[in-house]
Amino acid sequence: MKSMTVWLLPALLTWCYEVQAKAVFAHFMVGNVASWSEARWETDIGVAQAARIDALALNIAYGDDSVSMSVANAFAAANAKRFKLFFSFDYAGGPGGAWPQSEVLKYLRTYINNGAYYPTDGGQPFVPTFEGPGNATGSSNLLISIS
Repeated sequence: MKSMTVWLLPALLTWCYEVQAKAVFAHFMVGNVASWSEARWETDIGVAQAARIDALALNIAYGDDSVSMSVANAFAAANAKRFKLFFSFDYAGGPGGAWPQSEVLKYLRTYINNGAYYPTDGGQPFVPTFEGPGNATGSSNLLISIS
């Protein structure tokens, strides 16, 4: 009887446990992959999918001339692989300094309606930032501008 109790208790606890599933993201430094083709993006997105990653946070720095083409290749590959991406605007690490609001809006308007862009549970685009200490204000202005 004792062995049955030892087995039954974990089974009952497992039955009562409710799983709270959360999305898994990987932070991806786009400036490090300037030479990547769409095919290379597809390969690495496949690796992310195999690792059960739900989306890649594309860390993009202002003033890096390679970002625009890299982002275009990433989204083309993500669409082909039915994978999700979202931007993480890096306000601290770019050669051009902080992102001007007009440039952030340009990227958002270009990509937030793309089928590969990761939405929040409410269907809104997910747009985190990596802010430098001097750039913590102004996010509310972006919300107004893309609404």
